[in-house]
Amino acid sequence: MLMQTLCNVAPRRFRVYRLLSWLAADRYEIYRIEGGLIYLNLHEHPMMVQMAMGTYEPAKHAMIRRHLRPGMTFVDAGANRGYFTLQAARLVGSSGRVISIEPAPENYSYLQRSIELNGYTNTRALPIALSDRNGYADLQILGRSTEHTLAPLAHPLKDQPKITVPTATLDSVVAEQQLQRVDMVKIDVQELEIEVLRGAQQTLRANPQLVMFLDLPKRIEMRRVIAEFLAPFGFTYFPDCDEQAPTRDIPPAGLEVAAMRI
Repeated sequence: MLMQTLCNVAPRRFRVYRLLSWLAADRYEIYRIEGGLIYLNLHEHPMMVQMAMGTYEPAKHAMIRRHLRPGMTFVDAGANRGYFTLQAARLVGSSGRVISIEPAPENYSYLQRSIELNGYTNTRALPIALSDRNGYADLQILGRSTEHTLAPLAHPLKDQPKITVPTATLDSVVAEQQLQRVDMVKIDVQELEIEVLRGAQQTLRANPQLVMFLDLPKRIEMRRVIAEFLAPFGFTYFPDCDEQAPTRDIPPAGLEVAAMRI
């Protein structure tokens, strides 16, 4: 496949990502990544090219590889097409478990197809959104697959597409899936991280070994809310997933942070 070959040999630069995204056909094709085979539409966004090239969020990718072991349990909240789900499924092996959570129907469909394509029987995809309560909510469907959100939009279109999706707390998912432990959680939920955390209090308390990855909201006030909520749990934070730069505070800038108790 031409695009797979280009992704294998092209320089790892943002201009190249943009060029390959523009050149790619507007359709889903199968690409090989560290976690196995994945369905991606490279034309959607340069981010998809980065996934196909194995250069998407490399620090997070490397930290997952360092800490996730066979037999562990990984929860992927906001899985999108399954880039991190598939990596985790390979790392935890047949004795481990992966719970992959994705509410957007098209994302979920290709996520499920990628899981089946690789034959990962240790992985289950759930078509729900994590929140601070069990129920239903309106998911705003935006132009890119990574942008869909339950959060109210600052400037919604007059006929903004939306669908109603089931919501659940992480604590209820852990109970329903009969997870004996949770070793790692990735949360990327478009500005609703605090709602997911509020619905995960029992999970945070019951798993002292937990490693957590958060895509932080841009708004400073929401970062403060997250910091205040997590303070009693005793996490140390690693901005940009850099384990050489620990801090006791949620970073005021940057999007990615890892957290663990040390």
